[in-house]
Amino acid sequence: MDDQFNINHEAMLGHDTASNKSHQIADYLGTVILSGFPKVEHLSILHNISVSKLMRDFKTTYQTSPYLYFRRLQMEFAEQYISRTGCSKKQMAFMLGFSNPANYTLCYNRYKSSKLEKTGKRTFVPDIDEKNKILITQFPLPVAMFDLSMNYLLASAQWMKEFDFPEADPVGLNFFDAFSETSPDLETLKNKIDNRKIEDCAGSYDFYNNGHVIKCIVNLWHNENKEVSGVIIYVASL
Repeated sequence: MDDQFNINHEAMLGHDTASNKSHQIADYLGTVILSGFPKVEHLSILHNISVSKLMRDFKTTYQTSPYLYFRRLQMEFAEQYISRTGCSKKQMAFMLGFSNPANYTLCYNRYKSSKLEKTGKRTFVPDIDEKNKILITQFPLPVAMFDLSMNYLLASAQWMKEFDFPEADPVGLNFFDAFSETSPDLETLKNKIDNRKIEDCAGSYDFYNNGHVIKCIVNLWHNENKEVSGVIIYVASL
């Protein structure tokens, strides 16, 4: 990557120790922003650290997850690159490895908004009913709403806390990218989505994140035409 595009890292918190490899991991993520997120399991093997410790130390040091940190680096790079070259959004999405340019646009818009507003109203997907916005975001339990590709539409504050999301809403992220650990049920759900069998997704699932089991209930949601438009997932127990 060209040295002229300097990544502005978030303020580094905490202290370096022999066992805390968060800064090494953060530096490594800065070298692969054009290659795609390497997955937490790969990072743990590469830096000889367990997944649970990696996630815990990284959250303590940077106040976010490796994936969201990586996305931030990508958006900082995109902002600098676009300002210098006039690159189009579609070209930038391709360069950063987004399979769907719309997901890149959502992610970039959220990044730009977060720079301008530390607080204020969230920006929601326009076709989500206002009642759903109020219900989901203020629901007192971890719950989130997704589209047909499992991209985030809405999430409650409790959900965001459980998955270590920052204050900004998770629009532009995908459900499968936020987990620190794989599990049979996670792979089962992913296979159904990849094979366009979302109608078969409803049910109970056990997911693993940050070293503990999350028991979730997956239900379908329908638009005003009674068509399946995605899923709603809520955490039954931790």
